[in-house]
Amino acid sequence: MRLEFRAVLARFLVYAVLSAGAVVMAFPFYWMLVTSLKSPQEAQQTQPIWIPERLKPANWRAAARLGAQGGSALWGGYGAGRTVILRIYTGVQGQKPQVSIPTALGAFSDPRAEGTSIRTRYAEGYWEISFTNTSSQSFRLLPVVVSISKSYPGYRPELPPDAVRSSGDDWRLEWVNVAPGALGYIFHNYREAWSAAPFGRYFFNSFFTAGTQVLVGLLLAAMAAFALARIAFPGKGVVWLLILATLMIPGEVLLIPNYILLSRLGWINTYYALIVPWLASVFGIFLLRQFYLSLPNDLFDAARIDGASYWTQLVRLALPLSLPGLVTYGIFTFLGAYNALLWPLIVTDKPEMYTIQRGLQVFIGEAGSDYGALMAASTLSILPIVVGYFFAQKQFVQGVARSGIK
Repeated sequence: MRLEFRAVLARFLVYAVLSAGAVVMAFPFYWMLVTSLKSPQEAQQTQPIWIPERLKPANWRAAARLGAQGGSALWGGYGAGRTVILRIYTGVQGQKPQVSIPTALGAFSDPRAEGTSIRTRYAEGYWEISFTNTSSQSFRLLPVVVSISKSYPGYRPELPPDAVRSSGDDWRLEWVNVAPGALGYIFHNYREAWSAAPFGRYFFNSFFTAGTQVLVGLLLAAMAAFALARIAFPGKGVVWLLILATLMIPGEVLLIPNYILLSRLGWINTYYALIVPWLASVFGIFLLRQFYLSLPNDLFDAARIDGASYWTQLVRLALPLSLPGLVTYGIFTFLGAYNALLWPLIVTDKPEMYTIQRGLQVFIGEAGSDYGALMAASTLSILPIVVGYFFAQKQFVQGVARSGIK
């Protein structure tokens, strides 16, 4: 009995430690996802907000009703000739709220403000604020600012404001979109992040540069590794030591020489600058060489007896049997190229050549950071990595196990 109890206790402790470790590892991803759904004020509060207002089902219904009035219950909008009615419950009739549509920062006018008729009236227990689009234009967003007196014992807007600020004797309630629709309300930051910069171009640049590095890098590493593992030639050991010695050189040391070389070649702000310096990989040569050395010598001896050339041995024997290693190297290369920030930051200064990591800096400026949109863009940027890992998880684990990497 005592042995069984100890075994159960030991297993429980193991699972408890593993579960705690999983929570610690998963928490940053949870916080990123939650922050991507927060309003700007929620994202910058010192007190953590675990469940933002945009994740509460009661607010989804209000957002859907307001969005339907503006044009779409799902994605909202502010269509021509539409009327959107916002209710603020106060319980008693007091000082009339002041309502306005703010203009964009640095703009002298806003067509939404000029083409909107605002009417405020008190009904049974709440203020009803009507916004009528009298223009012929349709808008995606309808930002609203309402100043309500602090003399009210309490107030409750049917759709929680994105920011509440104190302004003298009033509370200043701010909505980035008062007619969002259910999905537009939840995924507001994602829509804003996607429209704030040409992320389609950024994704193309990242996938193109990473994919090219993987394909060409696999070809070069496979041939070099096979020569060092299976072809006898004078000085092979010295060549191998020299190749390994390059791993001791910090990458930062090579940044300036590489930049000067590429600048003289006229490759700055081109795909050549993003791809060519990283095609040859010592790590890839080392990884594939270890795979080739683990293969039985009898296979290659039999191939040579049958008259197979070194190229035939590589293509028909070594590569098919080293598939886990190829996948592992491809994954590492893709991750390194896709997540690269420092090198694209150095060799690109034109938006059409930005990669996805370089493009995330759009949300960081002198006026501060839009953390909600930044986290939304970050979530979009890691989705391809997560999906790709699940598809290649088996090969990745096999490759790491067989290559001897600790």
